[in-house]
Amino acid sequence: MTQVQDPPASEQPAAPAARPRHLTVLDNLYARRLRGRTVMAVLAIGVLLYLVGGPLFILTTSTLQKNEFGLPLSAGSHWTLDNLRTVFGSSETYHVMVTTLIFALGALAVAFVVALAFSWLIERTNIPCRNLLFVLVVAPSGMPLLITSISWSLLLNPTNGVINQFLHIVLGIKFSAYSLPGMILVQAFGMVPLTFLLITGSLRSMNGVLEDAADASGANRMTIIRKITIPLLTPALLGALIYEFVNSVENVDVPLVLGLPGHITVLSTTIFNNTHPATGLPDYGLSSTYGLLLLVLALGPLIAYDRAVGSHGKYATVTGRIHRPKRIDLGRWRIPLFAGALSYIFVAFLLPLLILIWASIQPFYSGVNKAAFHKITLSEWKNIWHTGSVGMAVKNTIMLGVVVSVGTMFLSVLIGWIIVRARSRFIWILDLLAFMPHAIPGVVIGLSVLLLYLLLPLPIYGTIWIIVIAQSTLYVSLGTRLMGAAIAQTQVVLEEAAAASGAPMRRIWLRVIIPLIRPSFFNGCLLVFMASMQNLTLPLMLSSPGNVVLSSLIWDRWNYGLPTQAAVLSVVMTAITVTIAALLRGGSGRTDPV
Repeated sequence: MTQVQDPPASEQPAAPAARPRHLTVLDNLYARRLRGRTVMAVLAIGVLLYLVGGPLFILTTSTLQKNEFGLPLSAGSHWTLDNLRTVFGSSETYHVMVTTLIFALGALAVAFVVALAFSWLIERTNIPCRNLLFVLVVAPSGMPLLITSISWSLLLNPTNGVINQFLHIVLGIKFSAYSLPGMILVQAFGMVPLTFLLITGSLRSMNGVLEDAADASGANRMTIIRKITIPLLTPALLGALIYEFVNSVENVDVPLVLGLPGHITVLSTTIFNNTHPATGLPDYGLSSTYGLLLLVLALGPLIAYDRAVGSHGKYATVTGRIHRPKRIDLGRWRIPLFAGALSYIFVAFLLPLLILIWASIQPFYSGVNKAAFHKITLSEWKNIWHTGSVGMAVKNTIMLGVVVSVGTMFLSVLIGWIIVRARSRFIWILDLLAFMPHAIPGVVIGLSVLLLYLLLPLPIYGTIWIIVIAQSTLYVSLGTRLMGAAIAQTQVVLEEAAAASGAPMRRIWLRVIIPLIRPSFFNGCLLVFMASMQNLTLPLMLSSPGNVVLSSLIWDRWNYGLPTQAAVLSVVMTAITVTIAALLRGGSGRTDPV
């Protein structure tokens, strides 16, 4: 029998060298972080697919479905191209498109001229009370566009509008708010505050050495503005232009309040009218087709923007050392320009607010005249609170604003952190999903969410939660952009040091990440809260007796011919918006540019 002997020790294979302990710790740390990121990435993609992918799928499917007596994809529906033939084969469609473009581009032109003028005066000149002007220009953002539209309907009503009464006495003319120029003017007033904020930040941070060099070379002021300042502001101007263009084409506040009485129809009201007809059943197929048309109209400028700003280097003026240009001495124009700025603020903000207060203390609105002063009463302020729908609307409105702002920003923090920190070649999918809602008009999101939850067997339709989901979908793109920038400014070594010390991911988030981004988080909550409170499109598209909010209730009161009640609710909503916005702003601890 053969005996098996062990080989000599010198011939035995050497045992693998023990891995240094610190490298083992790093391997475990990396594996743990990778697993955590994978789980969060899968969760974020799943949530975004649910919020964005589902509604878009339903919208596209509904366009190719026909069912005169029910919902798309339900019993009796069939595949067809009839909706596309009806929409693109009608001359009315192209008339509505032209009207929509005139409305949006006209409002953009007015808003940009005013916003750019205010930005230049405040940031580049020695105009008096610059900080006060800054606050007053931004202040109208506390008044929702629906309320602004109602105010201007009272001011420019052809029958008893205050401004028309004055114009008729002095000049013998009248200007109707229920016209396309009236719609453009009111929409522009509502766009100026945000447009101003989007432009003035870039103008403030821009290096002024080129402007001073041109000034030293003898160039006049208009040449410097035209050849240097505006070209260097191209990314900010185009970015603001695209954002406000999308807001204009999807806006339903001004077209409903001022357009319907004047028989002026745009794409957003066409979609709304097809889903909420005065008689008969909704035509979801036609609404979806118009929705896709509106989506294409919004996507075109976004693609043009990406191409125009594709070369980032040629617009770079912010360096390690910022040279602030010397302020321009306005000379004898200093006081007249200041008076002109105050006059605009009075007309655009104070006058609409004052007319709302005046209308709220009248038994019925009949303009401003001697007889009206003898009819002042607070009865409507007392009686309106006895209506059950008002209390429910106030409760729903506050809950909607808080839940949407906080929930959207927490989701945006998660998505922004993954996009910034992850090193996967597939992360662009998450970035694309997060960007998509920016390109989808709100009225399209409202329509697609409406169809989705009419089809799904979930008890959400008719509750406030369907509006929460729709608004979260609409604003997740804004929140992701804000939080992605904030997270990119924080050094990753702080998170790695906490992980190396044995802190779990939950503690890293609570003790490191969230405290560092807290100011930007609260600023994002403020922006989303303001946008959510002021949004009329989604509450109207998804309205039902159980989920009424202040914006939809104000519209109902106004639409039913109750201007005094609408004025009272408008003043209440403006006060709530400004108060909660101030509280959210104070919670940020310090102000950060957004």
